[in-house]
Amino acid sequence: MLLSLGWVLSGSSYAGTSWLIDPERFHASVHGQTSCHECHEGIPDQDLHPDPLNVTKDRNDFFRPDQCLECHDSIMEDLGQGVHGSLKVTDQGKYENCLSCHEPHFQTGLGDSEEDRFDPKRPVSAQCGACHEARSKLPALSPEDAACMTCHGQVKADDPETRKRINSLCFHCHGRSGTKAQAVTGSSVSLMDEGIHAAASHGDLACTACHQGAAAFSHQSQTRVDCRSCHLPHDEKPAHDAHISVSCEACHIKGVQPVRHAGSKEIIWEKLPLPDEGSLLHQMEMFDGDRACRRCHFPGNALGAAAMVLPPKGVLCMPCHTATFSAGDAVTVTALIIFLCGLALFAAYLTAGALHRRAGRNPLSGLFIRTEKSARPIFSARVIPIVRTLFWDVILQRRLYRESPKRWAIHGLIFYPFVFRFFWGLLALAGSLWKPQWPAIWDMINKNLPLTGFLFDLTGLMMLVGVVLAFIRGTVRRGARPSGLPGQDRLALGLIGGIVTAGFILEGMRIALTGYPAGSGYSFIGYGIALMFSAPRGLTEVYGFMWYIHAVLTGAFIAYIPFSRLLHIIIAPVVVAMNAVYHK
Repeated sequence: MLLSLGWVLSGSSYAGTSWLIDPERFHASVHGQTSCHECHEGIPDQDLHPDPLNVTKDRNDFFRPDQCLECHDSIMEDLGQGVHGSLKVTDQGKYENCLSCHEPHFQTGLGDSEEDRFDPKRPVSAQCGACHEARSKLPALSPEDAACMTCHGQVKADDPETRKRINSLCFHCHGRSGTKAQAVTGSSVSLMDEGIHAAASHGDLACTACHQGAAAFSHQSQTRVDCRSCHLPHDEKPAHDAHISVSCEACHIKGVQPVRHAGSKEIIWEKLPLPDEGSLLHQMEMFDGDRACRRCHFPGNALGAAAMVLPPKGVLCMPCHTATFSAGDAVTVTALIIFLCGLALFAAYLTAGALHRRAGRNPLSGLFIRTEKSARPIFSARVIPIVRTLFWDVILQRRLYRESPKRWAIHGLIFYPFVFRFFWGLLALAGSLWKPQWPAIWDMINKNLPLTGFLFDLTGLMMLVGVVLAFIRGTVRRGARPSGLPGQDRLALGLIGGIVTAGFILEGMRIALTGYPAGSGYSFIGYGIALMFSAPRGLTEVYGFMWYIHAVLTGAFIAYIPFSRLLHIIIAPVVVAMNAVYHK
């Protein structure tokens, strides 16, 4: 029988259904002096070994009780008397298959004490004495058994011939050189060209590096290794939150199409039918541009992907989302240009009106001097009162609270969600760049995680409530406001409310498109909106337009800041810090 090499490379210490055996452990077992052919008779006479039709079966399919009873002839008699070794037998049917309890290649003597019994997790040299300390001291194999061990002997992970031996075994059935085994295998799966495979991205690896259960029964039900066991996941820019549930293979393997798993709602993949072509699965795709994206992003797809290929969340999104320091799309670039021009105009105004205007003095020179003097305390002990003042008067808004607790509460409903989201997103972004292998980082980004989804919906709701209360308060106090004072900046409030509302609609569309994934119910507002969509697949084309509405509102808000009363967001911390330095 073919008995695993996958477990050797995967770090496992024992695998009962492997196609390869450890000669040391076999020799230390009760069958250590038994020839392979005494149990596996008839193998040399088989026309096809291994037979691809056999490797998809369970090893119990090959078990015959008479193989064991030829030597263990008293077993049935003992079972008839209600005993099996030292055990009392109440249900004889449980003992019909010896392999359910005994691994024939590693079974130790039943009379051994617990201390003497062979433990596959312990080194052979520590258990079996001097005669098993090294492979060179094992008894010489017969020519017949040596022929078996040529293929079935365990390979070592540090053996330079390991990859060659493993891949030779795999290509016996999966290659395209025209063997009988390949003819049988090729009737159900696509075969691989060995030369193309060797030149592919993973051509220098043994097959079992990724297919760790490949050399074991049942061969067709093996589990592949997660790509992230060797490769770090993408950082936030290419794999932002919408792609957390997308498998690596769905994007990076040729000859597949992405599909949504009915249970987990994750994007997995299935092979495309290629009857006349060799397997493309081991030729990795390293796409440029949005060509890979078009696998999922097309109108009417069933994957929950927007028909548009949308840019990653950039710097405009950082106040509310885990985003990147990117600014490649037109909305972001336009908003930043207007924002920076507004700041430049404000700085020019300050330069013209407040800096030294003596004859022959360059106003910009005065600005640089003032900036240098203001920055100097940051690098001295005077930074302590600056930090203390910023904490109390900027973060906690102490002065505003002393002036009006009601106004402070309304302002806080808008201000603190921004602060929370900004630092949450900044921490998640830094983690995705620094330690992308940490699962907690992706939990902070994944909106389907209950805690993350709930907190983001809660903070969004707080902003909306704050905007509504601010509108009401501004309307009520309009008549009591002294003449000459500026009125409430309703445009700014309207932009904030529009951004949050569009965000909730987008969240509902995402949840509906992706099939209401587990945990999304904790995004209580987004989930409620998602239930309102009766035909989610039709949202694939609408989603992109809604995304850009959300983005344009955000861009308009950022661009508006230097020209509005919102400029205090930038100016107030600077003024407070300077007051802490010059008036302490």
